[in-house]
Amino acid sequence: MLKKSYCRFICLLTVMQVCQCSFMYDKVGETSYFIAVGFSDEHIFDWFDARKSCRENDGELVSVVTSDQMLQLQDYILSKGYANGSTFGTSGHSYDSENPFKWEALDQRLTYTKWLPGEAPPADCNLSLQLIDSELYMIRSWGYDPYYICEYTTPWRRMQTYFHQWKFHILVLSLLLAIVFISSHKTKTKDISNNRQYVEIKKNQL
Repeated sequence: MLKKSYCRFICLLTVMQVCQCSFMYDKVGETSYFIAVGFSDEHIFDWFDARKSCRENDGELVSVVTSDQMLQLQDYILSKGYANGSTFGTSGHSYDSENPFKWEALDQRLTYTKWLPGEAPPADCNLSLQLIDSELYMIRSWGYDPYYICEYTTPWRRMQTYFHQWKFHILVLSLLLAIVFISSHKTKTKDISNNRQYVEIKKNQL
């Protein structure tokens, strides 16, 4: 019973995650992207808000792992008509990596880089993309970009990400405790009922 209830709970979470998407992703190369509006003078929106928004819409902040992917993103951004100097949030940061940068969405350190010339990668900051003279570069940032790029992820990968969130573990623990409590209560109720029947039978025998 415990195993069946747990499996039903996991399936429910999967359905909930799959059905939340509202972004219309564009197919680019082997993946799909959506560029959303982030920080502005009227709208305070940081890297954590961007990450949450992507995850709520079947994606993760983009991780650029190859030169081909960077070129495809560059062409995609240019096709959308974004202005020179525009910056875009990614999943990259150096807050907990010795590399010093990692792609949080992949939990991997950077193996490909294309830093803007003269842009030294210091520790403890975010990694964004900037369009300079129709070319896309990596830059350091503080996570307040006017745009951010979501990369579509499969339902299985979204569930893997969700499994690592503390909220998921609390939900699972709460569910298991509730199942144990209900099972224990039913067992006690059944035992009490059996005891009463036994007493009644003994009384009738006397």
